[in-house]
Amino acid sequence: MEAREPPGDQLFDLEGQFWTAGSEFFRQNVAPAADMVYPDPAGVLVSGEIERSLRGRPRWSQVALDERRVLELGERAAVVTYKATARRAPIEAPYVARASSAYVHDGTAWKLIFHQQTPLAVP
Repeated sequence: MEAREPPGDQLFDLEGQFWTAGSEFFRQNVAPAADMVYPDPAGVLVSGEIERSLRGRPRWSQVALDERRVLELGERAAVVTYKATARRAPIEAPYVARASSAYVHDGTAWKLIFHQQTPLAVP
């Protein structure tokens, strides 16, 4: 059997785009039964609510994903965790959070099935 490339780089490429891309990227890369847990007031968003919540909203203009970790749960599932530092113009203060995302491979591509953020205090 041919060795498979670990999914870490590919998943973190997707993860960075989830912070900066628009609703079309979400539609193409989120699993149909996905859940996302954001700080209030957004709270928990499910499937179609995720894409709709992005329409007309500014996206992050910059994001750095540090302290990266990947936990492979099998050939078709993985969890990534990291510390995100994001900026949205014209707001100068960064948004810093611990985040985790779970991905499943649908036979064609990796799809986001779960995402959660915990904001951190900025010193």
